[in-house]
Amino acid sequence: MWLCWPVINGGFWQMTDIFISYANEDRDRAAQVAQLLELEGWRVWWDRRIPAGRSWRSVLEDAVGDSRCMVVLWSKHSVKSPWVAEEAEEARRLEKTLMPVSIERVEPPMGFRAIQAADLVDWNGSPEHPAARLLIADLKSLLGQSEKADKEIRVIERAAEAPRRGNLGWLSQHASKIAFGAVVIAGVFAVWQMWPNLNSHFFFAPQSSEADRPDSAVVPRLTHLAVDAERRSIKAAETLKLNLKGQYSDGSQREVTDAVQWLSSDMRVATVDAHGEVKALQPGTTNISAKVGQVESAQWTLGVESLGLAAKPTPAPKLVALNITSSKYEFTESERVALRARGKFSDNSEKTLSTGVEWEISDRTIASVNERGELVARRPGKIKVVARSDELASSPLTLLIKETRKIAEPPPKPTHAAEVAPAKPTHPAELQPAKSSALSEQTKARIAAHMDRAQLFREQGNYAGALAELERAKAIDAANEEIKREIEQTKRACNAERVLGNKPNC
Repeated sequence: MWLCWPVINGGFWQMTDIFISYANEDRDRAAQVAQLLELEGWRVWWDRRIPAGRSWRSVLEDAVGDSRCMVVLWSKHSVKSPWVAEEAEEARRLEKTLMPVSIERVEPPMGFRAIQAADLVDWNGSPEHPAARLLIADLKSLLGQSEKADKEIRVIERAAEAPRRGNLGWLSQHASKIAFGAVVIAGVFAVWQMWPNLNSHFFFAPQSSEADRPDSAVVPRLTHLAVDAERRSIKAAETLKLNLKGQYSDGSQREVTDAVQWLSSDMRVATVDAHGEVKALQPGTTNISAKVGQVESAQWTLGVESLGLAAKPTPAPKLVALNITSSKYEFTESERVALRARGKFSDNSEKTLSTGVEWEISDRTIASVNERGELVARRPGKIKVVARSDELASSPLTLLIKETRKIAEPPPKPTHAAEVAPAKPTHPAELQPAKSSALSEQTKARIAAHMDRAQLFREQGNYAGALAELERAKAIDAANEEIKREIEQTKRACNAERVLGNKPNC
């Protein structure tokens, strides 16, 4: 739960780097975090054991006051702990660096929600886990290098200074000789200035200055660095190659690739490897900079966008109702009638179904439906037809199949005179004219011929021709109910074709 208690080391008081605040129930997790930070060289105070003679509150106050940073472990227990809240408030009052760390999916208490928390919810305890490395990087950006890293740097500096110290020891031993030599050289230089001619004949020949020698040319010094890339915004999971341009003391510019230290201000948004390749992790912005030696570039801002959700495809309209239409409702056994299944869909649209329709007939010995959706009559009778599609069934459609009419043959012509001459009436009743309602066989044959031609025209879809033939039959026998029914059925069949979207001739 805490971190920063002063300890004595070699006779000197040392400040604690990090104070870990946690709930008692999270002690094991706090021990793992403390071990992770100590491996990086920071001094961590977290153990709650109180020295003898000290009070609990005084120990906490001293520990918080002597620390540089407080790491608060937020969990379902710590967000309810008054001790953790008091320690965090004390650190904020003393203006200590506050680093909240989530070890469980909880919302921090009021007053601490605006501070972005590091995420160790899925941390497995390994120092090499990405979540652990992100936490270490964030702490380094806030606190700088740990004492361990500083010691390593000082060892390197001492190793570099060792040769210089050896040279200084030699100089101190031969100081008198060096001084005598300097006097001699000064005297020679004075003579050379006073007698140029003697200098040219007896002393050294004039030499070029060190700056004029080709082998002693001054190496250009790096003065500025600039980060650039093709884009300033990428999507999550994308990568981007950064370019680093260096400006030198001689005015030249060139790309820098060696010994570059890259840094991302928010490694939760994007990371940068040693080759300057950025990998976007989650939406947000981060500032990227590069450093070569003591020269550091200005910050370059990168935005990471979300991938975005793919647009959901619009679902196809669903069939909600089914209806059957027919070009005829009464026909003879020699005819074929077109059946149509018309569907209504969930988007209120309607259309004729050309596929996916199954036909059911109440009696297949009377008629059947072929692959083109035509009803083929087999014998006279009455049937009911139902259409099915997508588990939907239409209302039954009743159709009547009648027997085909046979055209009456005309009577044979007489061959003898006796057959030609009409017989004389022998009874007064025979002298009366025939009633108008009684039709001769010849007249009936003419009517049947007109109706047969009308049926042929109707099968061909020529409803105008069929109606014309029926009108001729009606002109012969206006009181014939069968002719009237055929005219009505032909008109209904023509109207049915119009409903199906066809353009019949009627």
